[in-house]
Amino acid sequence: MHCLMCGLEKGDGDIIDILENDDPLCHTCRSSLKHVRFRMKFHGYKLYASYVYDDAFAKILVQYKECFDEALKTVFLYPFRWWFMIRFFGYTVCYLSSSKEKIAKRGFHHLEKMFSSLSLRQADLFEKVNDFDQKNRSVEERMRMADNIALKKDCVVPKKVLLVDDTITTGASLLGALRCLKDYDGKIVIYVVSVNHLWLKKPRIFGK
Repeated sequence: MHCLMCGLEKGDGDIIDILENDDPLCHTCRSSLKHVRFRMKFHGYKLYASYVYDDAFAKILVQYKECFDEALKTVFLYPFRWWFMIRFFGYTVCYLSSSKEKIAKRGFHHLEKMFSSLSLRQADLFEKVNDFDQKNRSVEERMRMADNIALKKDCVVPKKVLLVDDTITTGASLLGALRCLKDYDGKIVIYVVSVNHLWLKKPRIFGK
C-alpha cells in the first residue's frame, strides 16, 4: 500500500507502518501533522478540533481541496474514527456550505466526502446567500461571512447536530450557521478538523 500523500510504499522498513497498515498515510507523513486535543466553548457551544492548522496541515488540505485530490478524503479523520463513533453517537453531521463554483470545479463537496468515512448520518442544511470565497480576504471581509449563511428551504434540522468545518480562522462561518439554528430546540456540538494557532491561546472552558 502506498502513502496517499508522498506516494512511497508503506511498511518498507518501518514497523509502525506495518502495524498501522490501514492508515492511508505513512508514519512520516502522519507524524508531520500536529495533533491536538482542542476543546473550548464557542458562543456557548462545545467545540472540538484535532489538528493545528500549520504549514503541514495546509499542504495536505490544499492538495485535497484545491488540487481536487479526492483520494485524500480519508486521511484527515482516520486516527479519530473510533472516538467519533463513541463521542458523537446519535448525532447527524451537518457540514457548512461551500461555494457552488468550488463544488462544481472539484466535482465533490470536500466536507461531505471527508465525513463519509464515518458511520454517521449527514444532512446538507446550509447554503451561501452569495458565492463568497474567503480565500485572500481580510479579517473584516471574512467576518461578513456570518451574514452569508442560510438554511436551505424545507430542510429538516435533526435533534442532535454535529456542525462541522475543515478549520476555524475567524469563526464567522460557524457563527452564521449557529444563527440559522437559533430557533431550533436540539443539541448542537461543533467539530472543526483543524484550528488556527491563534485559537490555541484562548482559554479552554471544558475538558471532556
